[in-house]
Formats: sequence, C-alpha cells, structure tokens
Amino acid sequence: MSSQSESLWTTLHKSGLVQGAAPEAGELESPWYVKVLLAFSGWLAALLLLGFIGMGFQSILRNSTAALFVGAMMIAGAYAVLRLPKNEFVEHLALAASLAGQALVAFAIFRLLKVNDTMAWVWIAILQILLAIVMPNFVHRVFSSFIAAFSFFMALSFVGAAYVFTAVLMFFIAWLWLNEFKYPQHMRKIHAIGYGLVLALIQFKGTMLFSRMFMGWRYRPDQPELWVQPWMSEALAGAVMLYVVWQLLRRHGHAISDRLSILALLSTVLLCIISMEAQGITAGLMIMLLGFSAGNRVLLGLGIASLLFYISSYYYLLDATLLTKAMTLLLVGVVLLFSRWLMLRFIPANKEVQHG
Repeated sequence: MSSQSESLWTTLHKSGLVQGAAPEAGELESPWYVKVLLAFSGWLAALLLLGFIGMGFQSILRNSTAALFVGAMMIAGAYAVLRLPKNEFVEHLALAASLAGQALVAFAIFRLLKVNDTMAWVWIAILQILLAIVMPNFVHRVFSSFIAAFSFFMALSFVGAAYVFTAVLMFFIAWLWLNEFKYPQHMRKIHAIGYGLVLALIQFKGTMLFSRMFMGWRYRPDQPELWVQPWMSEALAGAVMLYVVWQLLRRHGHAISDRLSILALLSTVLLCIISMEAQGITAGLMIMLLGFSAGNRVLLGLGIASLLFYISSYYYLLDATLLTKAMTLLLVGVVLLFSRWLMLRFIPANKEVQHG
C-alpha cells in the first residue's frame, strides 16, 4: 500500500469510519479488450519472430539433434519469461515461442524414432505431462494437458487399444476433481490440467462416436486389429462412474448399506447399461456430476454441453433405426426421472434450520 493510501486509512480510522488493519492492495487487471489486443500483438510478434528464425536457420530442420536442442532452448526460454512478473504481451509471446519449441522437439522425436511410432507418441506425452506440471501459465497447462491426452490416445491406437483411452482418461479426470480441495496450494494447477483433460475427453469421445471406422487408418497391414471394442470402453467408463458416485457418497458420510447409497448405485448401474447402446452418456453425466459436486459452473456447463452433444450424435447416427434410438433415449429419461422420484420418496429432505 502506498504512503498516500496509508495516510488516508489512518485518517478514516481516527474518525471511526473504518476498523482493523489496512487492506492489502490487490492487483489491477486489464479490461478484457486490452487483454485481447495484447494477446493478438504477442502472437503476431511471435509468428513474425519464428518466421524469421525459420528462414534464417533452415538447416535446423535437416538435423534432428539440432532441432531437439533449439526446441528445448525455446521451451526453457519461455519458462524463464513466464516466471517474470505478469505482462499480457510478454506472456503470449512466451506461450507462442513455447509452442514452436514443442513443435521442433516433436519433429526431432519422430525423426529419431521413425521406426517406432508408439514410443514417439509416448515420449511426446511424457514431455507434455512435464510441461503441464512445470509451466507457470494456466493456458499453457490446459494446452499441454490436452496434447498429452492426444499423444496417449495415439500411442494406444498403435497397439490396438484405443478404446481404453476414454475410461483411463475419465479415471484421471475423476481423481483430479475429487481431490482438488486436498491440495489447496496446487488448486490452480489442478484446475488447468483438469480442464485440459475434460476438453480432450469431450473431443475424442465425440470423434469416436461420429466415425468409429477412422481407427483403421492408423494401422499397417501387419499390425493386429483392435482388441478393445467400443462396448468394453463403455463398460470401463461405467465402472469409473460407479467409482465417482461412491466417492461422493462417502464424502457426505453415507455407508454402502444406506438407502440413499443403494438407490444411487442402482440408478448409476441402470444408466451405465443404457449407455452401452447410447454411448457417451456416462462420460457427460460424470462431468456434470463432478461440476455440480464441486460447485464449478464451468465444469457443469461443459458436462451439460457434452451430454447434449453425445445424445444428438447418437440420435443422428445411421447404425440403428429411429424407433430404436427413440426408445433408448426414452429409457434414459425414465430412469433419471424414476431415480429422482425414489430419492424424493424414500430419502427425507433435511429440514431447514429456523432462524429467529
């Protein structure tokens, strides 16, 4: 607090208009339109700078080791810049430089491991996980988490286990958002990684729903066929959903023998069975449930949007008749309404405390 502010607070305190110690001065944030202008300027400057570097050092792209070294230096430089006092222009400039450095590193990894695509994607995933943990920038962490999930998905695709991706990713998302309050010192980091993984789940689950046949382009003739089928993915996703429901019940002090626990778990099992036909519903409901339990409106909104997207994608797919689709969606609605009726009927609501 400046000397002028301290003098003003002292005068107000002596007059009896305020009490206690003087409040700490908060950081002044720029208006959103100023942030947008600075972000645009930073990215434009970064693109021009990277274009100049690319034209002047074309030999780097011909040498995998040099590309790896230069990319690592750019990422390290971006890390050092992002640790400086916050500046919108410099922050976006460093972010763009880091993305370019990551592109160079990925290029070098594929050149060095050209005979093993699976390991190349695994190394890229490891790099992105480290960046998501270390980089002191919210947007960078969201991006790195998304790319890490994408790389993990590609690695699983090359070994014929792409459909395991959804369930594994759902478990990591559930663990992060269920334990966010256990690590308050890392909450911002958990939120950034959690949002990146949620966006990846929505993206890749939707991609699988709309074009299951696209999986074939990743496989050479000598590679094995997919050994994990879509129904296995939904079964594993259902298990993760049951885990989430059970953890939330335990958090609120309900034993497994409680009437509420039994009704909630049975309703979850019914929804998971229906989701075997209308795939994606379990993932959308899990995101909604995590957002509602944590009071996170952004997460809740993503869950609602993803659920509407998955239901719409199921309705417009041509692998079943309209009657079958309508009956499936009708069952989903009936199960949800029936579960709500059971809980209102057999679980007494807590009476509001009367205040005088």
